[in-house]
Amino acid sequence: MKLDPEKWTLLHDGGHRHGIMTTNISKALNSVLKKARYFHQHREEAENCVHPFPTRIFDKFLWIEMKSREHKVTTYSPREGIYMVKSPIRVSGTGNNVYTLQLNNKSCSCGKWQIYTLPCSHVLAVCRENGSRTDTYVSEIYSRQTYRRTYQANFHPVLNENFWMDVPFNLKFYPPNMKKERGRKQGKRFQGEMDYRNPNSPPRCGRCRMPGHNRRNCNNPGPSNV
Repeated sequence: MKLDPEKWTLLHDGGHRHGIMTTNISKALNSVLKKARYFHQHREEAENCVHPFPTRIFDKFLWIEMKSREHKVTTYSPREGIYMVKSPIRVSGTGNNVYTLQLNNKSCSCGKWQIYTLPCSHVLAVCRENGSRTDTYVSEIYSRQTYRRTYQANFHPVLNENFWMDVPFNLKFYPPNMKKERGRKQGKRFQGEMDYRNPNSPPRCGRCRMPGHNRRNCNNPGPSNV
């Protein structure tokens, strides 16, 4: 069965999954049911929340804001909300990347803003540059009001299975196909340049890694265990 990319990839989901990676509904339900005992705790945390966002999101927001202080912003078109943001050079040699930000379209070339619907560090750097309010660019899904509405309903324990209602259909479970195929199992990962060997290069010994012979007729000392 072939599924459309928007149903299983964050890149094509249209910003509706907010960074949630799993698409297996059974895993999602199991995760919720295992934490059912914490519903009342989450409700109290939501009612007592004093931050504009839930505590976990607020802590992440503060970390992104601290990261944004190192960015350099260049204004291209304030009316259209187009800016260029450059990240600093890291000690490891990474960084020094350039990103294009469009505030009016709520998009950044890094892609994080569109995927998570939470402003990336480039957005917060631009807001600091032009004096805009950062919370106006956060999705409503992360708001304190949404957090409270999520846990305002009443939750009840699941009754014993003897009290479950009968359903008008039968479930049939079939054993998985455990037949082992002949030959070596083929990997499903994408191969890179390091997976391809030059056909003209001589084979190497699996014991000493020297060319020209194999492990069976190797007379060289093996690798040291020290």
